[in-house]
Amino acid sequence: MKKQSIFWWIILIVIIISSIGFYHVNQINYLKHREIRSLIVEHPEKLPESNAAKLWSFGFMSMTADMYWLQTIQYIWGNVVWWEYKKYLAAMMNLITDLNPYFESPYTIGQLLLPSSDTAYDEKDPQQVLKGIHQGEELWLKWVENFCDLEKVSEILKQDDLNEIINNPKYSNPCKSYKIPYYLAYIYYFYLSENTNAANYYKVVSAQDDAPSWARILAAIMQGKWGEREKSLYMFLSLAKSTESNDEACVFLSSELERVYTGLKANSLPLTGNLIRDIEEYGQQVLPELTEENENTVLDDTKCTNFLGKAIREINLMYIEQADAKYIQDNPDTLSARSPKVLLEWWYIDFIPTDYQQYSDQDYGIIYRYNEDIWRFDYEIWNY
Repeated sequence: MKKQSIFWWIILIVIIISSIGFYHVNQINYLKHREIRSLIVEHPEKLPESNAAKLWSFGFMSMTADMYWLQTIQYIWGNVVWWEYKKYLAAMMNLITDLNPYFESPYTIGQLLLPSSDTAYDEKDPQQVLKGIHQGEELWLKWVENFCDLEKVSEILKQDDLNEIINNPKYSNPCKSYKIPYYLAYIYYFYLSENTNAANYYKVVSAQDDAPSWARILAAIMQGKWGEREKSLYMFLSLAKSTESNDEACVFLSSELERVYTGLKANSLPLTGNLIRDIEEYGQQVLPELTEENENTVLDDTKCTNFLGKAIREINLMYIEQADAKYIQDNPDTLSARSPKVLLEWWYIDFIPTDYQQYSDQDYGIIYRYNEDIWRFDYEIWNY
């Protein structure tokens, strides 16, 4: 009995010593593993090339991509406070998506994290911030390449008629999800200020059956912000006519406005104050009076009147900018007249158009004013 007791004590001591040894070895291995991962973060060029990683995967590329993905997520969360992961993220996202091009999560995470910056923790280096933005753009273009019909996308980018894009089956569903072109458009607009590219990819969004209704309006808005007001005008008019509306007066005025402007353009005729005044008067007969209580209904993205009002806004701004160009030509030392009131005072216009978005129960609404950020006239909520 005594010998048996001694035997079990020896076994217990061996187990304790072995456990301590295993713990110590594991601690060393863990620290070494952290050291290797830190080395990869500081020197992402030490990551394996895609071809080498594919070779080492022995045909199990999706499984290898999953392994890298899990390591990436763990490291991001371990280092998010210091933003260290950004040195590593682009290289790893590209490696994962080369191993498995149809793995969606890396594209999504990469888009969210690569372009972002935090002044509290990042290096405050504009070049590094810009590098992250372009890395996000490159990753997103890769997503488009792998998840979209590039031929359809190309055709949509060349088409300016949103009604055609929305209703013609040949443009339908160019991507597997509306989020793919939507987030790429977001990068172009929010981070790179490339509004034309943003508008183009919002058009791709518009062709998706799963796209929210407001996505269609963004294409026209983005076009307008970058001096392509004619494209924006036609987009809004096409949307006004394509809405499932019983408002025959709105549809008729939209068609007439398109016909009149097309005629002016074909004959190289300028916009006149009399024409703008007539358009405003006709618009007041069709567009409902706006209040804070009914604005959500009136400005609903499915309403013909909403799109018609935005189209009239675009033609008003074209009229003002046409006069402002003459003002600048006559006053070369001046950046702009800055206000329609100045243009009226100096006889460059004979009518100041009133935007449809006015609140009858308030003393403010949309006005037109020069915007130095985009070097042209724009609209804002205020009063003259």
